[in-house]
Amino acid sequence: MYKFCFHNPHSAPETVSFHIHIGHIPTEHDLAKDEHLDPINVKIAELREALESVTAEQKYLKARDTRHRHTNESTRKRVIGYTVGEYILLTLVSALQVIYIRQLFSKSVAYNR
Repeated sequence: MYKFCFHNPHSAPETVSFHIHIGHIPTEHDLAKDEHLDPINVKIAELREALESVTAEQKYLKARDTRHRHTNESTRKRVIGYTVGEYILLTLVSALQVIYIRQLFSKSVAYNR
């Protein structure tokens, strides 16, 4: 029996996923001798292992794609929020500059009279 321990030093929850494939554990009478194995059975076993490997890789890539999509969406939302904030700040500063320049000219016109 095996134990798996995971430690997360961060306060945010994390997801850990893994797949363990142990295969068939043969008993003494299940062990085949070389003369009992024909090439077709050997090839079937090889193909089965290859198929399981491809299936495991597909599951991993799907989980990875989901995580990347989530990261991409989160980054997109942050960029949009930052851009909107930047435009609001730029508009506010521009309006304050216009008000300041108008007050400056109105004071200079009043001094010239």
